[in-house]
Amino acid sequence: MDNVLQSLLLMIVGMSVTLVVLSVLASLIWALKNIDERLNSRRIKNYAAKVDTRKVDIDLNDEIVAVLAASATAMLKRPVSIRRVRFLTPSAEPAWAVTGRLNIMASHAISRRKSPL
Repeated sequence: MDNVLQSLLLMIVGMSVTLVVLSVLASLIWALKNIDERLNSRRIKNYAAKVDTRKVDIDLNDEIVAVLAASATAMLKRPVSIRRVRFLTPSAEPAWAVTGRLNIMASHAISRRKSPL
């Protein structure tokens, strides 16, 4: 009977220690997750502050076309005729999509690779 009580006590102590260790590990993982989320939100705020979100309202007129034609002619060193001018406008995306994309970009740590020499 004495062996049964000792083995029962050993089982209770072992299971208690195991549960305590698992609880500590779960708490550590939870704390690291919260720290990572806070760091990512700061990174996103810093990145979003740097991005220029003002809309530019440009009307196409003859002067703009003339400047574009002159610059293209100077660069290509031959006469250029401009047939169509199309301005790239930012698409009207929902704010949640932009925020999600920024969150994903900020979560990736980009490290520089060492060049093998």
